Amino acid sequence: MDWHVLWEYREALWHSFVLTCVICALSIVGSFVVGTCAGCIGALPGEVASRFVSAYVELMRNVPAVIILFFLYFIVGIDAITAGVLGLTLHHSAYIADVTTAGFRSISREQFEGGVACGHSYPQIFYHILIPQEFRNTLPSMTSQFIGVVKNSAVCMFIGVEDLTWQTQEISSTTFRGFEAAAAITLLYLVISISIALGMNALQSHLRKSARA
Repeated sequence: MDWHVLWEYREALWHSFVLTCVICALSIVGSFVVGTCAGCIGALPGEVASRFVSAYVELMRNVPAVIILFFLYFIVGIDAITAGVLGLTLHHSAYIADVTTAGFRSISREQFEGGVACGHSYPQIFYHILIPQEFRNTLPSMTSQFIGVVKNSAVCMFIGVEDLTWQTQEISSTTFRGFEAAAAITLLYLVISISIALGMNALQSHLRKSARA
């Protein structure tokens, strides 16, 4: 084994690491916002909203992320990085919408009805009453979904995004040091995933302390 090859490609690895972090961060924020909004729409009274969100969730969950990326990149014609972020956002927002809907179901219906009785609008009820409780209840599931974004971001290499997985193939094909490249990339993916897990755990602890105060 020759680990010196990693030093030779340090700039390329750093560029790929930063790009992967940016794609993951944008996709996590996007999927959280879209998924939470979809979950809120699904929790509204009436069958139309619920069926619309259910159809969206089923469609996006059952279509592989790479197929969504191919559609956006090759058919729609969006640039690779934008297609990667948008594709991951659409795919994972479906799972987050499902988690959000389950979180709302854990909250008593009387709280929603009480907000309506007090004259609050639906956005006010969700923003001030329901979403804070739902978010605390679903933090562990959200953490898993966010880490899932990191893992699925590897499919971006198939549309030419020079992320960590793409860089692994590049180093391996150029230097024939596939093991060293894979080991380094695995470690960098672990850094991203563990950082997310630690950050979410810290947020969960803070919310618990705030709730007890």
